[in-house]
Formats: sequence, C-alpha cells, structure tokens
Amino acid sequence: MGNISMEMESMCADIANSHAERNKSLKDLQKDVKTLRDDARKFVADSRRLHQEIAKSLNETLGKDREDLTREVDSLRKDFRKSQQGVRADLAAASKTWDWMCTRR
Repeated sequence: MGNISMEMESMCADIANSHAERNKSLKDLQKDVKTLRDDARKFVADSRRLHQEIAKSLNETLGKDREDLTREVDSLRKDFRKSQQGVRADLAAASKTWDWMCTRR
C-alpha cells in the first residue's frame, strides 16, 4: 500500500506544480497582453497625431497652391483676352480688305 500512497503524493505534487505553472503562465500572458494593449494605444495616438499634422500641412499647401493657380489662371485669361482682341482686330481688318476687294470688281 505504500506504493499507492507514494503515487498519490507524487500525483498531488504534480497537480500543485502544474497549477503553479499555469498561474505563472497566466500572469505572464496578462502582462504581455497589457504591454501589447499599451503599445497599441500609443501607436493609435501617434498615428492620429501624425494624421492631424499631415492633414494640416496638406490643407496649408493646397490652399497656397490654389491661390497660386488662381493667379496663374487669371493671368492666362487676361493674356487670352488680349490675344482675342488682336485676332478680332485682324479679322475686322481682313473683312474690310475682303469687302474692299469684292467691291472693286
């Protein structure tokens, strides 16, 4: 019977050891999860901050580019109007010349 009691004691010791190991593993896992969650929170906060900085910079750049583009388009429109007036004057002169040539026959 001594053999059975030794086996029972050994089994009880194994159960106690595995319980202690399981508790240690759970604590390590909880610590790892907490670290991972903290890192994820930091990453999200950094990403949000970076996104806001990029959005602000982009808005400023696009606003400036829009102003520059508006000025350039206005300048092109003025140049076009001047050219258009020149073409109209040339067409009017050509029309007068054509009419003069047609009436001389």
